[in-house]
Parts: sequence; structure tokens; C-alpha cells
Amino acid sequence: MDTPVDLPQKIAALVATLRDEGIPASQVLASTGIAPAQLADPGFRVSARQLLTVLERCAQLSRDPGFALRAGLRLRVNHFGLYGYALLSCPTPREAIHFALRYRALATPLLGLAVRESGASLCWSFSDLHALGACSELFRLSCEIQFATQLSLHRDVMGAGIRPNEVRAAYPAPCHAALYENLLGCPVHFDAPLSEISFDVKWLAQPIALGHPIPAALVRETCDRLLHDLQPAAGTASQICAMLLAQPGRFPDIERLAQRLDMSSRTLRRKLLLEGTSYQQLLDGVRHRLATDYLTTTKLNTEDVAASLGFSDAANFRQAFKRWTGRRPSDFRPQALRRDPPGV
Repeated sequence: MDTPVDLPQKIAALVATLRDEGIPASQVLASTGIAPAQLADPGFRVSARQLLTVLERCAQLSRDPGFALRAGLRLRVNHFGLYGYALLSCPTPREAIHFALRYRALATPLLGLAVRESGASLCWSFSDLHALGACSELFRLSCEIQFATQLSLHRDVMGAGIRPNEVRAAYPAPCHAALYENLLGCPVHFDAPLSEISFDVKWLAQPIALGHPIPAALVRETCDRLLHDLQPAAGTASQICAMLLAQPGRFPDIERLAQRLDMSSRTLRRKLLLEGTSYQQLLDGVRHRLATDYLTTTKLNTEDVAASLGFSDAANFRQAFKRWTGRRPSDFRPQALRRDPPGV
């Protein structure tokens, strides 16, 4: 729970929500060990404990009891990098559900997630993954963010008109209970056996509302091909390449990779040095090849490619791409696939 492995998109949404109230990021992040500038760093990771600490800080500072619901509604599918684009690319809603469950670790989970069909409803249920206590304020706030995020992602994938059938919360009604129906647009019941949000099961038969997708098959084929191209014949560098490609767009830092390999980060750096490489070189290699593949095989614009590779913005991606290749992303793209304005 204390290891920094998650992208900070939920913290960024909370910071932005309180900024709307005039509360500065530095005040929201006080005592969390997070500097405001780090939220824009594509390599920065946070722990579940830091996210919970930010939730507690927001509850103390905000004058809006519905801040967690509003923060969840800010989160969009593109905030989740390649995971989000893969959801958009799935050909059917059922395949998107399967993908979401299988790769949920890429979406910074704070609650456990399960899905079931019950009569005419498809129900997403949330469990107390970190033993916060079913009636605790932190569990309620975590559920509020998740209810709203689930609705926002459904709208991104299925279309803006989708609405939940109902929400059930496994905790007593808070003082701002009326805000739930106002912001989520459906009946809400408290003191329920489970915390869940349900949608009409008929949306499973609808086509997915695609934006600028990376087809799911392309995502898998790309990672398989890049893994083959990038892996050295053997050794630690090969393992690191495989681990980076397993989470494209949400790349683990060297401390996390060392932990998975049951060694210290110092030992891992030494092993990579003996093989003539480094973590940063391997990460740049993965990003470079992914960027090349997206630019030459998809119509994603520069902003979309940057987001899918974990960059904070397109400008940082363009600088990195120029460093890797000596060229601009638009110079690299075939004419038939160009969607960016000239010079991008």
C-alpha cells in the first residue's frame, strides 16, 4: 500500500477540484510528500497511502461535501494512457469489460472491482481493498470517486448519453446525499449490502463510441513485436524490457522493478551497467519504439501519442522524440496518416 506504483491522475483530479474553490495545490498536498510540479511528471508514481492522505486533506479543506464526486467526473479515459485507449478500441462492450477487469492494475485502483449481470442490469461493485472500514469516511470518499469515475468512463466509451440505472452504497447516507442523484443522474440507495453502480444491460449490445482508437489487436501485436525487437538475447535487460512493455504508458520505476526482481535498485543498476545499458536507456528505447509504431500505423495525433506513452503533455513528447530521432513526430508520419497541423 505504501509503494509508489500508481499514476497520480486521481490526485491531480482532486487537486484541480479544490483549485476551483481557490485552495492551492501546495495546501492540498501538504504532508503527502508530493510537490505540485510532480503531478505533471510522466515518470512520477504515487502510493495508495498518498492518495488516501490527499483524500483526507481534501475532506478537511473543501467547503464542498461533494468534492470526491466532482473529482471522479473529471477523470476521462485518456487520463489512463494506453489502458484507456485500449478500452476505446475494444470492438464490443463485453470485450471492454473483460479488458478492464484483466488489466485493472493499470488504472490506479483504490477499491476492489467486480462485475455481474443481474436481470436487466449490469452491476459494477466495489469492495474495501485496503481494509478502510465499510463505514469509514475514507471508504465513502473512495466510493464517491469510483462511482463518478465509472460513469465518466462509460460515457467516454459508450457515448455521452449513457446514465446509470441506480447507485447503491454500503454505508449510511451522508449529509450531502442529495448531491449523489444530482451529479450521477440516477436514484441512490444507502445502507445497501454492496457498493455498486448499475447500468441497463442492453447497452452491451450497442457498438462502442470510438474516438481515436488504438485497436485492441494492434495494442497486443505492437507489444509482442516490440518485446521481440527490444529484448536482448538474455540477461537482466531482457527482463526489464518485458516488464516495461507489460505496462505501456504506466511504466514502473526502477525501485518497483528491483522489488519485483527481489533485489535492491542499486544491484539492478549495477547489473544493467554490466550489460552496457541503464534503466533510462531501456525506458527511452521502449517509448521510442512505441512512438514510432503509433506514428506509422495509427492516426493518433501528437497529444494522443504523448498521453499513451505517459508524457505530461505533447511538448515534452516532441522534445523527447527530437532527442531520439533528430526529427519531429510529424516528419516521421506517413502523409496518409497525418492528423496534426504542420510543424507539430
